[in-house]
Amino acid sequence: MLNYFSTLVFSLSAIIFTIIISAFTYNAPKSLSLIDAIDNNTITATITSSGNYSGNCINIKLKNNTNVPLKITSLGGTNFSPEDEGEQTLIQLEDIFLVLKPNSEYNGKIAAFCTEASDRCPSNSTKMSPSKNNNPNLDKLVAYLKGKHIPKTTYQDAVWSISDNKPISNIANDNMASKDLRTYLAGLTGQKDSWFSSPQNVQVDESGNFNCETININGALEFDCKKGAKVRQDIMKSNGEPMFESNKTMTAQTTHVKYRFRMSVKGWEKGDYYVKIHDGTTTLATYDFFI
Repeated sequence: MLNYFSTLVFSLSAIIFTIIISAFTYNAPKSLSLIDAIDNNTITATITSSGNYSGNCINIKLKNNTNVPLKITSLGGTNFSPEDEGEQTLIQLEDIFLVLKPNSEYNGKIAAFCTEASDRCPSNSTKMSPSKNNNPNLDKLVAYLKGKHIPKTTYQDAVWSISDNKPISNIANDNMASKDLRTYLAGLTGQKDSWFSSPQNVQVDESGNFNCETININGALEFDCKKGAKVRQDIMKSNGEPMFESNKTMTAQTTHVKYRFRMSVKGWEKGDYYVKIHDGTTTLATYDFFI
């Protein structure tokens, strides 16, 4: 009798275990990339621009055409190209994973960033097509960003430093993560990692073209001098012509001075300039910058 009940319990346990395994196997979402799922008609996708060039500017609507759950993956490095070749292709920098129930729909947004600053901003509601990125340095940027707490406000300028050779100085250097990103991009692009940051005011005109203007120059300066020296700073054009001469002095409290520099340059003519630090007779340090 004991053997009969033991066998019965074992058999029932095996059946229950098999049912549980079968249930989990049946309900496990099928994994597909966004591009493959569209190509084989597993999903129907409507992907459009919101009319912007960075941030959550891709509208995406997906329809699961199957009676099984799907896990749709859109990896960082995916490009979104507009119908109009004169408009900008955008790149997604972070991985996205979406689970669609059988025969269900999903509506959402994808963060993406312009890779063609010389083209026009994508127009509102224009259709976008996903494809794989073919710029290896942008793929390296995607890999670098993984797992790091880097301000997303730096993403567009980081992309442009690679895709359009824009200055990495456009990225703020006011925190360690951003400083490390600038150092990485300098090695990747061959640019100099300058002492200053030059945030841009980016405006899009009625035709979708970009107008970028430097609004200020800021960074850390340092120099050596005699303790107690009366020090001034002037702003000079690259040819040595004074742009701004200060009448104010600061008294050096040590022989090695460090301080934060910030200056508004909105409306200034584009070109090369430098900060001249002096005591009235001797130049103590110069720092080049450009607008």
